[in-house]
Amino acid sequence: MGAPLYIVDAFTDRPFAGNPAGVVTRAEALSDEQMQAIARELRHSETCFVADASEPGVDFHLRWFTPMVEVDLCGHATVAAYTCLAEEGRINFSGGIAHVRYATRRGVLSVWVEGEGKETRGVMMSAGVAPIAAAPDNRVDAARAIGLDPPAMDEDLPMAVDSANARLIVPVGRLEDLLSLKPDHERMRGYAEATGYRRFTLICRETLNPSFSTHLRHFAPGAGVAEDPVTGTAHAAIAVYLDWLGLLSEGEEKVSYEGEQGHAVGRPGSVKVEVHRRDGIITDVRIGGHAVIVARGEIEI
Repeated sequence: MGAPLYIVDAFTDRPFAGNPAGVVTRAEALSDEQMQAIARELRHSETCFVADASEPGVDFHLRWFTPMVEVDLCGHATVAAYTCLAEEGRINFSGGIAHVRYATRRGVLSVWVEGEGKETRGVMMSAGVAPIAAAPDNRVDAARAIGLDPPAMDEDLPMAVDSANARLIVPVGRLEDLLSLKPDHERMRGYAEATGYRRFTLICRETLNPSFSTHLRHFAPGAGVAEDPVTGTAHAAIAVYLDWLGLLSEGEEKVSYEGEQGHAVGRPGSVKVEVHRRDGIITDVRIGGHAVIVARGEIEI
């Protein structure tokens, strides 16, 4: 038995950049063990498995696996998956955009796919609103655990925690320091085991592209990902972090910007971010971008 398999570079419009993901578009017959084995074989930070949904009002069921564990949500592999579903003619575009609902371990989520026929011009997905709070960690200890010189941290911004995703957010003052950082993976894993963090997201407000707002690096030792090139869910959490600090435009119901990531590992990419508010309160954060299919085939089960 075989299943359709794609390799897709997400958050980029050119091959061999952005964040690569595996996508299996017909995963109905696969067991949890088979999905984990496929993700381990592909060795991408995440592989997405798509099945037709049986629930009313839901189109697909998506699951994501790192080489080690299943995760609740993955931005770049979702953008990759819907690019592949459009390629297979399984997205019904109306007026150039399709609103698709899909089931996940987090519940039913929405994605908006722009395109025509079998081609996409971009994918935006709802990533929810991360619960951001001040981090109780000592700044010096956290910086050293990551491999960052403590004075390189942004003195004007606090560290924060995204408790829903066991994420520590660490602000870095200069882009030069962020890009030259050599992560201490062993020490980071030890700090993760001691504190319970599974993800470390570093943010700098200096950027290579002057039209972008943030530059990120992201490490996930708890999920077996040394460094993720371009991380959609990290950008979604950072959007809430910036709003929490009052650094996004106030009073607007929708704030849009772009963030960059991946340059430190030779996989540059960018993420579009939309912050939706009602009465000054964030109701949703959407992230997305482009993706490029670089390989098509079939994987033996």
